[in-house]
Amino acid sequence: MPAPAGPPPNPQALGRATAGNPEEQIAFSMVLEKRAGVNLGVDVTYSGAASWTRTGVFVARVFEEGLVAEWNALSQDPQRVRVGDFLFQVNDVHGDVVSMVQEMKIKQTLIIHVLRRPSMLLPSTLTPKAAPTQASRIAVLVFGGGAECGARAAGRGGPHCGYDAR
Repeated sequence: MPAPAGPPPNPQALGRATAGNPEEQIAFSMVLEKRAGVNLGVDVTYSGAASWTRTGVFVARVFEEGLVAEWNALSQDPQRVRVGDFLFQVNDVHGDVVSMVQEMKIKQTLIIHVLRRPSMLLPSTLTPKAAPTQASRIAVLVFGGGAECGARAAGRGGPHCGYDAR
């Protein structure tokens, strides 16, 4: 059974995410229903390198387990989430990374809008190497593994989380 497609993104959100790029881009909506004991299963990273990158987060890693892995197993390319994909809207929330992440924390049903530019890979400039921003600290707690990731975000170690603290 294929994964259910979500509604289209807000035109303004899509416009900001695709701004200034003439190449063909792929956008799709991922519908996830949260369950106890199952996390989203992705690490993300934030970049302020360009105005369009400040409106969402990049997928830095997709784990073998989690809601995104389940989505990928039910989906066909190009609608499988990959490293480098840009998450630019969650439900009706867009344009504010902290609010998007908060939406992921509190809502049971998530409609996550994904953008992929064919040439988009996760460049090393998008992997935070210094202290994480407020947005990445919050993203770590949502996307990664809960309390353990919170400990790592606070500099106390722990397993996989939403940023690379190297």
